[in-house]
Amino acid sequence: MNGQAALRVRIEGMVTSFRYPHFIHGVQPTFDFPPPATLYGHVCSTLGELVPPESFRLALHFTYASRFRDYEHTHLVSSKEVKLSPFKRELLFKPQVTLYLDRPEWAEAFRRPRYVVTLGRSQDLMTYREVSVVQLERARSSYIEHTLMPLNLARELGSYSALRLPVWISPERYTRWGDYAAVRVPQTWDAEAWVDPTAPQWRGLPRAVIWLELNA
Repeated sequence: MNGQAALRVRIEGMVTSFRYPHFIHGVQPTFDFPPPATLYGHVCSTLGELVPPESFRLALHFTYASRFRDYEHTHLVSSKEVKLSPFKRELLFKPQVTLYLDRPEWAEAFRRPRYVVTLGRSQDLMTYREVSVVQLERARSSYIEHTLMPLNLARELGSYSALRLPVWISPERYTRWGDYAAVRVPQTWDAEAWVDPTAPQWRGLPRAVIWLELNA
């Protein structure tokens, strides 16, 4: 197999947040990367239907300009009164996502999304800067950066963080979890992989596209 067609979507926004599954009192931290479950929900929202998680694979390249905290509050309602409970939430400023999907036939759906484009919270509005079909190629050596990959594939890497992230959340709120390596700094990947020949290079190497399966 010499090539593979893939849908590439470039997404930008002003702010987003990917909350931890368990609230930490006083501060709501954010993951550095959108969990696969968040990206699955994003795809379903764009298509306007709940597609099976095993029906596609995705890959991503994710960056943001800075991180900051903002004040939010929840309403605590009792039979006598309503109280405000303030807390701090971590936010990511100017997020940028390059999302790859192995379903190039979905390109038109992303050019005409069914619902408002968001990522993270419902108020975190996003814009599609590019929707295109690209031809991925196989390469024996490449580089990876600012991405998630299955944790069991990252043993040869020099720098990564291990994360346990939600992969998929069912309509009944059942959560499927997965173990991932969060790769931030660019580093060589000396294994045969799919690459995007049109993405920026690093030290003369093409950028790898590491597919994630949502049924793992």
